[in-house]
Amino acid sequence: MRYIIDGSKNNLKKIMFFMRLSDNSNNQIETTFKFIWRYTMATGSITSLGIGSGLDLQDILDQLKGVDETRITAKKNKKTQFQNQVDAYNTINAKLFSIKSDALNLSLASNFLDNSISVTDEDVISATVGDGYDESSYSVDVTQKAKRNSWESAAVGSKTDTMFTEPASGIADHDTTAVISQNEALTMYYGTYEGISTDNSIAAGTTDDTFAINGVNIGIVNISDKDSDNALVNAINFRTEEHGVTASVNDDGILTLKSADHSDIEVTMDAGTQAVFGGTGNMSNTGREQIDISLTPGMTLDEIADKVNNSSSNKDEKGNQLVNASFTRGDNGDYYIRLSPASGGNSADSEITVAGFDWVAADTTVAIGQDDSTMYLSVAPGTTYEEMTNLINGSKDNTGVTAAMIDNGDSTNPYQLTLTSDETGEDARISLANLAGLTQVTGAGAQSLNAEFTVNGISYSRQSNTSINDVITGVTFDLKNTGESTLNIDVNHDTVKEGILSMIEGFNDLVSYIKGTETETEDTSKTKDETEEDTDNPLDGSSSANRIIYQLKSLLTNTINLDTNYTSLTDLGLEISSTGTISIDEDTLDEAMAADPDAIKSLFLGNTDEEITGLADIINNAVTDMVSSTGIATTEIDEAEAKITRIDKDIETETQRLTKKYETMAREFARLDTYISQLNSQAGALTSMIDAFSKANEK
Repeated sequence: MRYIIDGSKNNLKKIMFFMRLSDNSNNQIETTFKFIWRYTMATGSITSLGIGSGLDLQDILDQLKGVDETRITAKKNKKTQFQNQVDAYNTINAKLFSIKSDALNLSLASNFLDNSISVTDEDVISATVGDGYDESSYSVDVTQKAKRNSWESAAVGSKTDTMFTEPASGIADHDTTAVISQNEALTMYYGTYEGISTDNSIAAGTTDDTFAINGVNIGIVNISDKDSDNALVNAINFRTEEHGVTASVNDDGILTLKSADHSDIEVTMDAGTQAVFGGTGNMSNTGREQIDISLTPGMTLDEIADKVNNSSSNKDEKGNQLVNASFTRGDNGDYYIRLSPASGGNSADSEITVAGFDWVAADTTVAIGQDDSTMYLSVAPGTTYEEMTNLINGSKDNTGVTAAMIDNGDSTNPYQLTLTSDETGEDARISLANLAGLTQVTGAGAQSLNAEFTVNGISYSRQSNTSINDVITGVTFDLKNTGESTLNIDVNHDTVKEGILSMIEGFNDLVSYIKGTETETEDTSKTKDETEEDTDNPLDGSSSANRIIYQLKSLLTNTINLDTNYTSLTDLGLEISSTGTISIDEDTLDEAMAADPDAIKSLFLGNTDEEITGLADIINNAVTDMVSSTGIATTEIDEAEAKITRIDKDIETETQRLTKKYETMAREFARLDTYISQLNSQAGALTSMIDAFSKANEK
C-alpha cells in the first residue's frame, strides 16, 4: 500500500487504481479523479495542493489545464488569422488611396500648366509666376525706375544755425520799457485760411458780366451756364497771377478766391440787367478767427502779452483761448513777444498770422503733405535746422517723410537739411507749405517719380519698382534697372511625369504586397518560427485581392477614344512584366511630352466638348468605388471582423465554463489531499504496530 502511494504519486492511473482497491465505497474520490481526467482548465492555482498527501497535485492540475486549453488556443489562432486579413485589406485600401490621389492630381488641368518663368536679363527685371498659364513671351523695356521724392535746404555752417528766424530787433527788457508811443491796433488771425467765397449760382440766360478783383479788370466773361465757370476761373487766375490771387469753383457752384498774403480781396462787378449773381455778392474771409488788441501808449511787452491772453476776442465759441502770448529772449539778447497756439499746435487749425510790429513773432505752421494726408508742425521762432529735423521725424502724424542733416563735404557750409519720401512714386511726392529755403531735387519740375516701362510696346506707369502684379496675368515682377529684357513663361512637365511614375509605382507596390513579395529589412532578433509567422501571407490564394490587381491592370491599360497619337499609357512606354508588375520607359515618356503636350493632356483630361472622359478620371472614379463601403477590400474587412466578433463570443463562453469547472475541481483536489494525508497517517500507525508485534515475537 505504501509503495503504491509513495512510489507512484505522479502516476494518475495508479492512484485511481489504488483508491478503487482501498475504498470502493468512497465514490467521492473516484468522482474527483474522473473530473481530473476530463481535459479541462482551471483559472486559478492552489499552491498548497499535495502538501498533506505528498503528491504533486498542482502539477497534475496544470497539466490538465494545458491539455484543455487547446480548444481556446485554436479559436485564438483562428481569430489572429482573420485579424491579419483585416490588417492586410486595410493596407490594400491605403495603397489604393495612394493610387487614387495620383489619378486625381492627373485629372486637374492646372497640373498640366505648372509654370516656370525666366528672363533674358536678370539685371533689368526679376519675376515669378503662378500655375495654370499657357506658354507665352513678353518684351519688357524699363525706361525709368520709380524714385523717392527728395528736397534739400541751402547749405549752412552748423546744424545749430537758425532755420526759423527771430525778430531782427526787439526790446531791451520786457517789463519796464514802453514799446507803444501812440494808440495802435495789433491784429492777429488764428486758424486755417480758406480764402473768401460766395455762392456763384448761375441763372438761365446769357449775361455779360465784368469782374474786377483788387482793381484788376478780369474782362467780360460769359457765365450763362455752369460750363462757363471754368472760363471765369481761368480768366481770374490768368489776370491776377502776379497779384497773388487764385480762384476756384467747386461742384456746388461756390467761387473761392485766395490771396497769397491772406489779405482782403476787393471784388467789383458791373452787371447787365439780366445778370444774376447768387447770394449777396459780398465776399468774406472764412475759416479764421480775427483777434484785435488795442494798444495804448506806455505799454510794455509784459502788459501787451497779458492783454492778448485775456482778450475776449482771443477765445473760440466755447471760451477756449486761441493764442498764447509770452515774452522770449532772442539770440541777440533782446526780448520779443512770441505768439503760439494755446492748444499746443501741430494741426491745420493752429496757424497764426500777424504783421506790423518788429517785436512780435508767431509760430509758423509748417505743412508737409503726401497724397491726401498732411503733417502739421507748429515751429517756434529760433528753431534750428537740427531741431527741425527732430520735429519732423518725431511727429506722430508723419505721413512717410524722413528728415536728415547731411554733410556735403564743403569746408565752409557742410550741412543741409534733406527730406526724403519713404516710398517711391507720385503718391509719395512731398508738398511743402511755410517751409522756405528748400529746393526739390528728385522729382523736380515735370520729372515723374513713377516707374515707366513698356510691355510688348504698351506703356505703363507704376508707383513702385516691386511686386508689380497687374500688368501680366499671373506674373509678379520687380524692376531692377533700366534696360530691355524678355520674360518667358514656360510649362513645366515634371509634375505630370512625376504623377504618372508615382501612380505606376503605387500599382507595383500593391501587387508586391498582395503577392507577399515586398522586400523588407530582415529582423535578425526574431526566431525562425517568428520569422515564418511574419512572412505568412494572409492574402495567399485570396481571389478578392487578385481581382483588385486585375481591375487595376485593366484600368492602366485602358485606351481613350482620341484622335491623337497618344491614346493610352502603352503609347507612352508602358510595359507589363511576367510577374504582373508594370513599368514605363521614361525616355519614351519624355519624348511624347515634348512632342505633343496637348495630346498628353487630352489623354488624362479627356475632351469635354466631345464628352470623352480622360484616363485620370476613369482611374480615379474606379478606385473610388474600390475603396468605398461596398468595395472589394472593405467587404472582406467587414466579413473578417464579423467572424472575429463571433470567435470572441465563443472564447468568452468557453472561458467562463472552464473557470467554473476548475473552481470546483480545485476544491475537490484539496479534499483529496486531506484524505490521502489521513490514509498515510493510518498506514504509518499500522506499520508501527506490525513492527512492534514482530519485535515482540522475536523475543
